[in-house]
Amino acid sequence: MNRVKRMQPVLRIAELEADKAGRLLSQAQQLVQQEEQKLQQLAEYQDDYRRRLLDAGRQGMTVDRLRLYDGFQGQLDRAIAHQKTVIATREQEAEQFRLQWQQLDIRFKSLEKMLQRLQQEADRQQARVEQRNHDEYARRGAGAKKAWN
Repeated sequence: MNRVKRMQPVLRIAELEADKAGRLLSQAQQLVQQEEQKLQQLAEYQDDYRRRLLDAGRQGMTVDRLRLYDGFQGQLDRAIAHQKTVIATREQEAEQFRLQWQQLDIRFKSLEKMLQRLQQEADRQQARVEQRNHDEYARRGAGAKKAWN
């Protein structure tokens, strides 16, 4: 039983570490989703901007205005490329958090199983001691009855 009590704080710390790693993973996944939403918004804006360019082109436009559209289109392309880089970085970070969480979760579950086995062994040992005491008590009780007869 003593070993079980000594291991309980170790198990609790392992559980806290795994929980913390799980929260960090969740936050990292949320960041990936937020960055993907930003990319989605940029792509939608770019599509809308292209439609406006086509509409304006049908009505006729000056070369200067076409250059402005083209320049802004280039800025949107660069922003989208940058956002894709940000997403890739966030995904790598999330993967690192996932690996860390997996390792800590495996460690926690291993410690938990070990503690269960220790508890079972302690219970079996306690049962053997109780059985031995019961047998000794019964043996002494039988011997006392013979002495009274």
